[in-house]
Amino acid sequence: MLDVVTTSFYIKSPVFDKDDFRDYSTQLFDQWDEYVEAHLNLPDYAVTLIVEEGSIKGFGKIAATAGALYLAIGNYGGFVSGVQAIRQQASYVTSALFDQAKQNFGCKSARGNSKQSGGEIYYLKSLFDRVQAGQLTSDQAIAEVQDRWGQEAANSPELLKDLERSLARAPPHPEQLSMSDDFWEPCEEIGKPERQPKPTPHRRPDAPMPQHYRIEIFRQRKGGDKKVRLTKVK
Repeated sequence: MLDVVTTSFYIKSPVFDKDDFRDYSTQLFDQWDEYVEAHLNLPDYAVTLIVEEGSIKGFGKIAATAGALYLAIGNYGGFVSGVQAIRQQASYVTSALFDQAKQNFGCKSARGNSKQSGGEIYYLKSLFDRVQAGQLTSDQAIAEVQDRWGQEAANSPELLKDLERSLARAPPHPEQLSMSDDFWEPCEEIGKPERQPKPTPHRRPDAPMPQHYRIEIFRQRKGGDKKVRLTKVK
């Protein structure tokens, strides 16, 4: 399977006891799985959520076969429109995961951040950008996909043919303005302000790290059985 969407998040939060941590994490998985089913137009997929304490660190992944991804893209009339649509859906469900995690762990106003780490739907978008910018030919792009996806690509010859046609027809990006030094007006050099050294604060000894847990929750296919693995980290 291909990692279609991956995301990670971090929330500054207190430490939870084992049962609460498991319950909140499992509830978060169920809620996210509902978001994915409702808003990400994939005919089949595997979904994984990993959450670790100290504070709350999470990683989410949605995977699918190349064939399932091709069917999803085809629902929108072609690779360009299909990749764009699924990328927007992916952005929505990853944002929903972060927002829901803050609610589940009682951290609506707590500090935190999230990141769309990547995934093949983002890779396909960048592939089109590189071909349109003249960095790759369509043949080189297909060779790269075959090397990257391996057996998944070999199992989906129609996807590769359609992708190659779409890449070959993609209009090139307009040429960018020159970036040579003589194009730009020179900037005046501004001296750096002198910094006064700050006194080093007295550091209190670190408190002993409480034991915390890591949970992995996943379904191997849409609507399949949910599996949970809870392990002690420290």
